[in-house]
Amino acid sequence: MWMMIMISAIGCSHRPTVNASLMGPYPESKVWAIAPLINESGTSAVNTLRLTDLLAQEAQQVQRIDIVPVTRVLLAMETLHLDRISTVHDAQAIIRLLELDGLIVGTVTAYDPYSPPVLGMSIELYTNGGEYGDQVASLNNGKGVRLLGASPSGHASGLLDESQPVTSVASVVDASNNAVLMDLQRFGEGRTDPDSAMNWKEYFYSIEAYSQYVGHRMLRDLVREERARLGRAMTQQRRADLQTASRNRWESSSGHRQRASTPPS
Repeated sequence: MWMMIMISAIGCSHRPTVNASLMGPYPESKVWAIAPLINESGTSAVNTLRLTDLLAQEAQQVQRIDIVPVTRVLLAMETLHLDRISTVHDAQAIIRLLELDGLIVGTVTAYDPYSPPVLGMSIELYTNGGEYGDQVASLNNGKGVRLLGASPSGHASGLLDESQPVTSVASVVDASNNAVLMDLQRFGEGRTDPDSAMNWKEYFYSIEAYSQYVGHRMLRDLVREERARLGRAMTQQRRADLQTASRNRWESSSGHRQRASTPPS
């Protein structure tokens, strides 16, 4: 009963908003794919392939990111004789075979489809080590090979040095939380008819619709973190360039003074 009262109160206190699409973190388009999610929720009720499809559908809404269909990832896994993507070698093999710029690998960490719904995910972005992935080594200090999902932090973690995931996010999204409910309303109002009977509440009562919201939320966080990572990388690069330029000027000036102080023979 208290949840119904909270939903009604939130519904009366906000005006409908337009749900803007996410903008990718790169200045040009990139090709990503999403690997089938791995179930680590402790319940067998999770349909991981369906959740993967829903996550891919949300990713298709991100501007400047082109998403390879999940079916192509499954075919690539079959070609490589992989039941799941659980190591760095698996992830990089998929990236090479499908010629991707990035691959999202993730796990389902919590799942309760009953009201109020709960869905936890942990997702990571792996890149092909190109223009936006080759600075990862200086930003990640981890060493060694780990199984994906084995990180003590709870993230689906672990690649070799520069092949570590460039960005990762994890969250358990619980609809009993008031802040989650308000965010859910903003998301739902941008996608439903305000005159419909359910309106945004469809995203609360339907676990499939709620999964779309959680997927959007996870991608929103991933894009934000990736944009921040690129900013840190560019700041480091500018700092390194300034240090190099300063050192070159000092060496040039030192050499000039040395030549000027040397008497002619």
